[in-house]
This record gives sequence, structure tokens and C-alpha cells, in this order.
Amino acid sequence: MRLSEGQRLVRMQYVSKEVSEALASQITKGFGIDVNIIFGDIDIVADTPVEGIVAIFDDEPVRIDAALNYLRQRNIAAEVLKEG
Repeated sequence: MRLSEGQRLVRMQYVSKEVSEALASQITKGFGIDVNIIFGDIDIVADTPVEGIVAIFDDEPVRIDAALNYLRQRNIAAEVLKEG
């Protein structure tokens, strides 16, 4: 996958009982970052949904870093897979 400059491919994983809002919408509204979800899945572990999303974050590095820190503070694993 080819990313443009300023884009990051991010994988987020979380237990859905801890996250009630739509992540992409929350990041877009809270940080003004364009988020393009390219993959999502749900696994059931011990009767608890564990969700994962892979998305492209597109904005200035400082804003993306702030959004990633916000996610991590909410116990959402956020890993940058690739940078443009």
C-alpha cells in the first residue's frame, strides 16, 4: 500500500465494552484528522467482543500524534504500521 506524505496506516485494537463511541468519528471531530477505515474485524474472547480497525490517518504529524496518545490513554492499542 502506498501512502501519501503525512499519512499513517494505523491498527487499533480494543475491547468493545470499553469503547462505546465510533472511533473514526471521534478522532475526526476531536482532532480534525481525516480517517479512512480500510479494514475492521470482531473476535469473541471469553464472551467479550474484541474489535480491531485498520485505518489511514491523514493530517499533520503533531495532530496524528495527539490522536494516537488520546487513544492509548483510553486503553486502545494504537500501532503505526506504515508512514507516508
